[in-house]
Amino acid sequence: MSRLELRPLILDLGSATFRFGWAGDDFPKIIAPTVHADKKDFLFTSSVIEGLEDIYFPSEKEENQYLFGNEALKYQQVLKLHEFKKENNLDLFSNYFLFHYNLLNIIPEFRFKQPLIILTPFYITEQEKTRLQDIFFNVFQFPYLLFLPEEQAIFSAVQKNTGVIVNLGESFTSISSAVHGFTNELARDLFPIAGKDLTEYFLSLILKSTNQNMYFTKWLAREIKEKTSLCVENFEVEFPKIKENIDRYNQIVNLPDGTRLTLNLERILISEPIFYPNIMHVNHPGLDETIAKIIKIWERENWEDLVSHIILTGGGSLIPGLKERLKNQLKRFFPEKIREKIRIFAVSGRENMSWVGASLLYTRKLLKKGWLTNPNIETENFGQTHPRDV
Repeated sequence: MSRLELRPLILDLGSATFRFGWAGDDFPKIIAPTVHADKKDFLFTSSVIEGLEDIYFPSEKEENQYLFGNEALKYQQVLKLHEFKKENNLDLFSNYFLFHYNLLNIIPEFRFKQPLIILTPFYITEQEKTRLQDIFFNVFQFPYLLFLPEEQAIFSAVQKNTGVIVNLGESFTSISSAVHGFTNELARDLFPIAGKDLTEYFLSLILKSTNQNMYFTKWLAREIKEKTSLCVENFEVEFPKIKENIDRYNQIVNLPDGTRLTLNLERILISEPIFYPNIMHVNHPGLDETIAKIIKIWERENWEDLVSHIILTGGGSLIPGLKERLKNQLKRFFPEKIREKIRIFAVSGRENMSWVGASLLYTRKLLKKGWLTNPNIETENFGQTHPRDV
């Protein structure tokens, strides 16, 4: 077996996106939505034509009942999409994983013989880890498994050991911090507004502002939101100017049914719940104040280092203008000397930062500890080297 075939595989199992590929690579081999669909589960069941599945899937065998990831997303206007993480369906997750593992085209004698690295956010429970371990050791028979803290991977990607990580995901927005590599369980938090919440808010804004009779799936609404949203640096100052020249922000969206949707003010309003959650009837400080509170849990002598290294990551961090707005609003919570030090990192490709950071850790040979060995197999029978030696 070649050393390339021995390389670990890295799995970033986000709530909305599955990232999977070889450790040491610059980018995940596979990026897919974490959804599946039953080919017989149509959206509009009251008017389904008998044999409709034969029209859409004429050559499919009965055993291929499900579609996974991007294949499922193609049929979002026809089939009901399901999120296996949300529904906690581990059987379907196993099938989902196997479908994407097969896309790697690993030759038969090397299948399931790679060490596996799973990125884990701080809020994952031990029970969830145990269930993942059961799947990858008992169902797939992988030889080694490493649960790698997401924060460690992200700090690796930006080559820092002090800072605040603000990860704006689809189901969770998490904030964590470290000083010289040391973490503090009190200095981290889950912020209650995440991508799915902004999608729901965006959809409500669209439906209120248009007289057209339109049908949106949440997947379509999320796609439109991600392509059109903006964040202004000073909303109170800019909003009157925006209303005076609202056409400047017009963006026309072509919908799958052939209709056209014109957006303008909605594009700017979408990001406001991040700073004012009460807009969505959520009683919680804004993201800026939450970050400031976490920084202030640390000793004052560490504040300058922390505000100098605020790292934005996750798909929700891609909203244009968010970095500038966050920096502007954070200034309200610190004295002038510290305000001058505020620096926010929003690097290109940050939606994949966790996966890339894990790959860098492997490349730098910094993943020697923490590996779990599958007790069900004798790894020497594979001619397999322990991952810490690869």
